[in-house]
Amino acid sequence: MKKNNKKKKLMAAAAALALIAAISGTFAWITAQDQRINRAESAAVSDNSVTVKETWEPKPLVPGTEATKEVAVSNTGTASVFVRVSYEEVLKHLDKLGAEKYDASSVTGAKYTYVANDSGLNKHMPINFNGDQTYKDGFIVVPAAQITGLATPADDNVKLLVKGGKTIDAVTGAEKISYEAKLMHEYFTHPDNSTLNPGDPTYDASKNKYQSMTFNISVTNENSSLDAKDWNFTLTNVKYGYYENGYKNTTVNWAESSLPDEDGADTGRALIGTDGVRYSVDYDYTFGGLGYAAATDLPAVTPATVADQIPTVTGKNGVQADTNGLGESEIRIGYSADVTDVATLGNDKWVYNKDDGWFYYTVPVKSGETTKNLLEKLVFESGMGTEYTNASYDLVVKMEAVQANADALTDSAGWELGGGSTPTGDTLAIVTKLKAGI
Repeated sequence: MKKNNKKKKLMAAAAALALIAAISGTFAWITAQDQRINRAESAAVSDNSVTVKETWEPKPLVPGTEATKEVAVSNTGTASVFVRVSYEEVLKHLDKLGAEKYDASSVTGAKYTYVANDSGLNKHMPINFNGDQTYKDGFIVVPAAQITGLATPADDNVKLLVKGGKTIDAVTGAEKISYEAKLMHEYFTHPDNSTLNPGDPTYDASKNKYQSMTFNISVTNENSSLDAKDWNFTLTNVKYGYYENGYKNTTVNWAESSLPDEDGADTGRALIGTDGVRYSVDYDYTFGGLGYAAATDLPAVTPATVADQIPTVTGKNGVQADTNGLGESEIRIGYSADVTDVATLGNDKWVYNKDDGWFYYTVPVKSGETTKNLLEKLVFESGMGTEYTNASYDLVVKMEAVQANADALTDSAGWELGGGSTPTGDTLAIVTKLKAGI
C-alpha cells in the first residue's frame, strides 16, 4: 500500500464486557467501553453503535452449577463491520490453595485484625466461623470471669460458648455430664450490636464476623450447677485459624487490544491495568489493586494454545486463569453451535485464531444485524476442590469492531493482521474469508 493510502482514515470502535463471579455469592456482568474513531465520509461506526448483546441469568457460584450467558454482537450503525471478541481474566484465589492453618496469637497475623473491604492480598486472612448459627443452635456465651487460659489483651474478643450440662437420674441418682463447647474470635462487631449482649431480642449475630479457633478445654467446677454456662473452664492450646498469605491474583490477557484502555493508554489491554465503576460494580485491576509489585507484572498477551481451551465446535472448553493459577480446569465456557474451526470457516460462524487470541465472526455484520451467539453459558464443574475456596473469577469479554473494508484488516490504522507483513497460517485463512464476504 502506498504511503498516502496508509494515512487514509479507517473507522474503528470497540467495547468490552466483563463478568464478576464470587465463590461465596452471585456474580454479574459489567460493561466497559472505549472507542477510537477515524471518520470515513460515507459511513458511521459511532460510539456504542456496535455493542455486545447478552442474555444473562446469574446464579450462585457453587460447584456443579452453570449460568445462562448468551453473548452476541449487534450493529446499530449504518456501516457494515467486522467484529472480533477475546478475553481478559482475573482469578482471585488463596495463595496456599485452601490449606488451613492454626496458630497462637503470638504468631504475627494469626489473629485477624478487621480491615473494612480488606482485599486480603499477601496477608494472613481468617477462616470464617458461623457464629450466627452457633447462637441459633442454643450455645450461650460463658462470662470471661469463668474462663482461665485466655491471655489479655492478646485474646480480646474471643468468646467461649457452651450448651448442655449435668443431669441426674431420678431413680439411681447417677450424674451424667454432657456439654459442647465452641470458641470463636469475634473480629468485627456491627455497630447495631455494640451496646447489646448476645441473647438480647434485638441482637443480630449475623451482622458480626467471626474467626475459627481450636482449643483444649477442661471443667473445674461442674458440680456447682446443672447448666454448663455456670461452670468454670480452663482453656489450653488456643489457636486461631487462618489462610496463610491470604489471596493472590492470576491474570490473563488472551489478545492484544488495538484500542486504548479505560484510561486512554495504549497498553494492549482493555480493563486490566485500570480501575473504576462499571454499572454499579467496583473493580480495581491496577497493578497495586491486583497485588503486584509493579505495572510490569501485569499480564503479557498469551493466546490460548491448549487444545482444551480452544473451541472448534459446540461444547465446554477451559479458560487460562484457573489452569495457570491453580493447575485445574474446572471453570468452563459453554460455546454455541455457531463456533467452527479454521479448516471449515462457514458463514455466520465464530472462529478462534490461535495466532492472536481473538475470535472472529466470519462475515461482515451489516447495519441492523446481530451475530450468532459465541457464548451460551458459564460452567463451574462439580470437581472444584478446596483450591477454589473463597475464590472469585472475573471474565472480561472484550469486543472490537472495524469498518468492513479489506484494507482495515491489515492496515496499521485498523487491526493490522499480519503485524505489517503478509498474513500467514490461520490469520491468512481468516483474512481471506472476511475479504470474500465484502
